[in-house]
Amino acid sequence: MKLLQILLTGFICILTSTSALGQQPGYVGEAQGGTIVGLVKDKASGEAIEFAAASVLRTDDSVLVGGTITDMDGKFRVSDLAPGDYILKVDFLGYMPQFMDFTISAANPFFRAGLIELEVEANLLDGVEITAERSYFQQSIDKKVYNIEKDIVASAGTASEALQNIPSITVDLDGNVSLRGNSNVRIFIDGKPSGLMGSSMVAILEQIPANTIESIEVVTNPSARYEAEGGGGIINIVLKKNKILGLNGVATVGGSTFPGYDGSLNLNYRGKKWNLFSTYSYDNRERDGFSTVYRKITYPLEDSISWYTSEGNSTQGGFNHNFRGGADYTINSKSTVGVYGFFGTGENRNEDYNSYLFLNNDSLINNANYRTGLANSESYSYNAGMNYRKTFSSVKHTLTADAFFSRGYGDGLTNFEERSYDGSGAEIAFPIFQHITTIDNQQDVNVQADYVQPFENGDQLEAGLRFTQEFRDNDLFSESFDETEGVFLNDDSISNRFRFDQKIVAAYLIWNSGFKKLGYQLGLRAEQTYMNSELVTTGEDFQNNYFRLFPSAHLSYKLSDASEIFTSYSRRINRPRMWFLNPFPDYSDPYTYRQGNPFLLPENENSFELGMNNSWEKHTLSSSVYYKYTTNEFSAYTVVDSNGYSRTSFENFASEEEYGFEFVVRNQFTKWWSATSSLNVNRTNLNGENIEQGLANALTNYNARMMMFFKITEQTSLQLTYSYWRPWVMAQGIPQPFTYLDAGIRSDFFNNKLSVNLTFSDIFDTRDFETTGEGLNFYQEFRRKRETRAAAIRLTYKFGSQDSRNKQRGNGNYDGGGGMEMF
Repeated sequence: MKLLQILLTGFICILTSTSALGQQPGYVGEAQGGTIVGLVKDKASGEAIEFAAASVLRTDDSVLVGGTITDMDGKFRVSDLAPGDYILKVDFLGYMPQFMDFTISAANPFFRAGLIELEVEANLLDGVEITAERSYFQQSIDKKVYNIEKDIVASAGTASEALQNIPSITVDLDGNVSLRGNSNVRIFIDGKPSGLMGSSMVAILEQIPANTIESIEVVTNPSARYEAEGGGGIINIVLKKNKILGLNGVATVGGSTFPGYDGSLNLNYRGKKWNLFSTYSYDNRERDGFSTVYRKITYPLEDSISWYTSEGNSTQGGFNHNFRGGADYTINSKSTVGVYGFFGTGENRNEDYNSYLFLNNDSLINNANYRTGLANSESYSYNAGMNYRKTFSSVKHTLTADAFFSRGYGDGLTNFEERSYDGSGAEIAFPIFQHITTIDNQQDVNVQADYVQPFENGDQLEAGLRFTQEFRDNDLFSESFDETEGVFLNDDSISNRFRFDQKIVAAYLIWNSGFKKLGYQLGLRAEQTYMNSELVTTGEDFQNNYFRLFPSAHLSYKLSDASEIFTSYSRRINRPRMWFLNPFPDYSDPYTYRQGNPFLLPENENSFELGMNNSWEKHTLSSSVYYKYTTNEFSAYTVVDSNGYSRTSFENFASEEEYGFEFVVRNQFTKWWSATSSLNVNRTNLNGENIEQGLANALTNYNARMMMFFKITEQTSLQLTYSYWRPWVMAQGIPQPFTYLDAGIRSDFFNNKLSVNLTFSDIFDTRDFETTGEGLNFYQEFRRKRETRAAAIRLTYKFGSQDSRNKQRGNGNYDGGGGMEMF
């Protein structure tokens, strides 16, 4: 803790001193260096060009020493220039760049560039409107970016379905997300923790329409800038934000054969100072599913065996209303402030029908149970936040601050009825009637500040502070009908209330530098965690407070303009959530239950990666090898008692070792045919010898995906996506691989204002989850299938102001604004 106080104190001193220097005006007589000013306009129309880039490079080696962007009047100013000869470069997408030589000296520290007129590129002067095309996949030094608008199949569904099409990302039947086979992944929305938008990550992803997503960023080895939580990496979902001046909107409506239907409306108004945005979406779906379990139990002392089998059918449905809105205000060319908020509400229903058979040593039925469950739940969540961004003399010299607050609430009621029969079919007991009520409350707080200080030689210092709080309160009340008393009585062994409160104080420092073709980044993050959980029912209190340091290092070497090598290292942590800690039993059925472990320790992970990016005229290749070593890995551990009841708890296993390689390839075969393909192969070795002698497992996972894009006509495109997935390793189980095929076609009408998407998911109905497992006295086979084969249609209509200059420049209609930059 003392070390953390020293780090925080040092950071505050750095921040206040550098901020004070950065706030000094760049005028001659006040700034210590020279200054260049100018005005940028469109040569043809004479209109000022906002957001044009003005870069200052040294004449002798072309090193970038300063830069900024033009304000709404087209004006720019770059200050703090040392005496010397420079080149001014002014450019903007869709225009030809302009260059100007100038000199700063002690005698003449101020240079007026005057009016700089940009001309539209030659291929835009033919009277044909051209929109610059961004590829589906883009690679940078620290992350991979996938532009969802290019994915016909994904853009017709939800965020969860969009993630299914991203290379190296897998989404199981319950909506749980993993990256490279690791489920300890953090998901952000516009660079912020997504848990703030709902009661669970799965619910959040199901609530976000894919057509509101600009891009998805994948960071496999995050730097010290990001929170240390999430050994699997970070997935950032960047939502769209309109850049066109005036009032603009996008309306969508769709339906599927699940059955289901949905719609959304996006409105955006952008003026010179204000940008107002809002989104409303509605989703209503229903899905069927089934599951089967076969379990063989051995009794060595009695030299006998028994069998347990179950079959279940379910129907899940519900609807959600979601509202998102906010405003950005440009105080001046250097400062912006924004506010935003979200509100979501919904209802869900679930019907389960299950049968359970118990067979004796002679394979004869001892008894058969039939159980019906009807569940209904309601939930709402909201968040509110604000952000501030200050840019100083250089566009890279910034101070940002963010704060947001979130609340979520959900309640549900499930009614069970169960009847038991003997081998002859006669009812052997009074029916069981059970009511379970759950109330969930959550609250999250996040406050952070980040500062970036660039230097003239190209080096860069980054620093930041962050405070987060995560609070959960889960109250479960169960009662069963007592045939003797004739009333419902409390189930003392099931009813419980559990609270979870976790606070994290963090600070980080990052140094970016380089030499010629070599670039490097060194970072250190410190986090102090205060974790308290309370089993209110029994009055038990569990605490775990600890301090951790998380170093990171990233290096890159540019072999040529088309080839680059990079390597990275980071230390990460995975903290157990409330679901893993609550020691009270949670029954999925009367014979299978889960029980948390309040004494679980956090996982500690060291991650290494080495990769290479290559690009050719029509092809790109991103390849990497990686290695991860985790101690205190927590995993599920199952035992079956003498009555055949299955209990699953969570334990800290000794270690987990993972290594593998990954390829992502993009090919532009012809003007009308392109493809993005990926292959991820990794080997996982799990060691649980500390839990049970001989408990260990190893598995090689394969994850392959190929997306083919065909441009049939100027307005019509076709997409085919093939996926192969083998789920991640489990301590006591081996999952089976499966494949599936998706397809989609999109056509645009009325000058691209109307788009029609027709998609087909899991065409051959092959996407299900199967696994075999075994323990000390049991062998088990499990299969689960959720309705995944469906056809869907979606209509999208764009209306409002259109800015042809923006189209020509290739900006597209939206700017995500929520990306995460590293270098």
